[in-house]
Formats: sequence, structure tokens, C-alpha cells
Amino acid sequence: MVGKVRLAFLGCGWMGQRVHLPNFLKLDNCEIVALCELREKLGKAVAGKHGIPRYYRSHEELMPLEDIDAVVSITNDDLHAPIAIDLLRSGKHCYTEKPMATNVEDARSMVNASEKAGRKLMIAYMKRYDPGCIRAKEVIDALRVSQELGRITFVRVHDFGGEWVCNIDEPMVTTDETYPKADRRPPKWLPEDQVQRFYGFNNVFCHDINLLRWFLGDPVEVRYSIFHDGYNNSIIGYEDFNVSFETGHISSRFWDEEVKVYFQHGWVDVKVPPPLLRNVPADVYVYKAGSVQRMEVPYASWTWSFKNEAEHFIQCILKDQEPLTSGHDSFKDTVVVEAIYRSFLEGTSVKLFF
Repeated sequence: MVGKVRLAFLGCGWMGQRVHLPNFLKLDNCEIVALCELREKLGKAVAGKHGIPRYYRSHEELMPLEDIDAVVSITNDDLHAPIAIDLLRSGKHCYTEKPMATNVEDARSMVNASEKAGRKLMIAYMKRYDPGCIRAKEVIDALRVSQELGRITFVRVHDFGGEWVCNIDEPMVTTDETYPKADRRPPKWLPEDQVQRFYGFNNVFCHDINLLRWFLGDPVEVRYSIFHDGYNNSIIGYEDFNVSFETGHISSRFWDEEVKVYFQHGWVDVKVPPPLLRNVPADVYVYKAGSVQRMEVPYASWTWSFKNEAEHFIQCILKDQEPLTSGHDSFKDTVVVEAIYRSFLEGTSVKLFF
């Protein structure tokens, strides 16, 4: 494909208007030709504000349109799979927010639809497009090859969140229309009294699973998992080391999230910024112990991961490349999320099969 990607934008909620739509509007190599939103007054108002020429109420109306190449879908978690599957089958490339899906079967169906249609499916895991995280992966990969710090002995993933909005001031159109409801699609084996907590865990902490897998590859099992209220501690197993996976919440003015990879003779610590803090990358600290005893701080460029992932999606379409956070790769995050919850409910370790 050459020229511009003709894009439809679906969903005018908080993240759609404040984050995703502004970033796609700024790109020179795509044109937003249509906007889709169930709430008609809101959709027409947002389309008018940004000069988007066409409005549609449902994604079904987009499916037969041959002058739309791709759709950015920012919707309720339960709608990610059914909308993406419909759009992919209709020949549209699809970009959808995380989590990919709310159950493994839906995630697998999304991948199958993408492969059968020969269209891109990208999941919006923006942390992989953070230049600090990119730098951290380069450092970790190099250290694993060189063995300068020895082998990996232990990993700590900690995410208690905190202040994530950071006073983002992108103007937003509001409405008095009722927020659209969606039928819930939890895993079939999940007890009803666990659904709400499962959804909260999946929505937020799939990010950390995705980042962990990118840094270190795929784990082999969930060895232990416990939930108490909104807090979880899991032991995720690799062949040669364990990961302490810690999640929860804190009412802080800062953002409390890090991935710390321990080697025999030092560590790499990746401190992730608040999601909506624009143009501030993750901080990376490399401690070299042994006879060296030195701290190194490799700096990254001042760019925003959300804008970078939007650019990546369009480039993948234009250059016919697989997205870094493709459906095929992101499917594995849904598998791990379900395994963490199964381990908790069953009180056993759970092998991971991707």
C-alpha cells in the first residue's frame, strides 16, 4: 500500500477523545475519514469538532465500506473481540485497546480472523513503544548474550499504580446520553463472584505481563497465585528463574511500577512513567556489581508511547509488516492472565501452553 491509510475511528469515550483520536489526527500518513459511536449526539459532535466527514452509529455500518482500510477501536473490554472479528472478516485492519479480550477463546478467534483475512491486528500495549522500555530491552538482551553480569537469577514486577492521568488537558466533548452496555464475556470456568475482580486485573495488569514477556520471553508456568481484595502476588516461572509478580493499588501522586531484572552481578531496573505523562519515557538503571560497582543510566528520547504506537500501526499497514504487539503475540497475555486466576482458584501450579 502507498499513500495514506484511510481510517475509521470507533469509540468516543474518555481514552478515545483524550488520547487515541488526537494522536491519530496528528499523523500525516493516515486520514480519518469516518467516526463511529453508538451515542449519536456525541459521535456527531466529535466528528464535527475534528472535521471528520462521515458519522456512523455502529461498526456493522463500517463493514461493507470499501474506502476504509483500517479501524481504530477504543471500546468496552467485552466488545474488543466481537468488533475486531467482524471488522477483520470484512477486510479491515484493526487496532484495538488492551486487554485483547476477556477470555482465551475470544482472543484465539481474533487471531484466526486476522490470519484468515490477511489483515493486521494490533493490540494497544503502549509500553512496548516507550523509548525507555525499548532501551531497557536492548540492554537486557545484550547482557544475556555477553554474560557480563552473569545469568538472570530473579525478576520482580511491581505495579501498584497511583496517579496516571497527570492533568492531561486534551479538550473533550461530553454528552448526557447513557453509556452503552455490553454483554459480559468472562471465561466460562470463572465463578460469577470472581468476574469483577478478574476484569479489573485483566484490564490493568495485562500490560505488565506483556512487558515481562517482551523483555524475557515466554514463561513456562504460573507456580503460585493469591488474591486478597484488589491485591495479587503470583510466582511466574521461567526455566531458570522465577518472577515475583505483585499488583495492587495506592493513592499516590506518583506512579509505582517497575520491572527489575536481577543478574548474578547486578541488575537492570525499569521504572515506568504514568501512562498519560506525555513525552516522558521510562527510566532505566543498570547496576554493575562485582569488581565494577558502577551505576549506569542510559537515557531515552522524549517521546510519548501512545503517539509512537499509533505511528507504528499505520507504518505496519503501509509497509506490510507484523505489528510489535500483534494479535498473535498478545494472545499469550490472555493465556497468562487466565492461568494466574486458575492457579489462585485451584491452589495449584498451572502450565502455560501457547
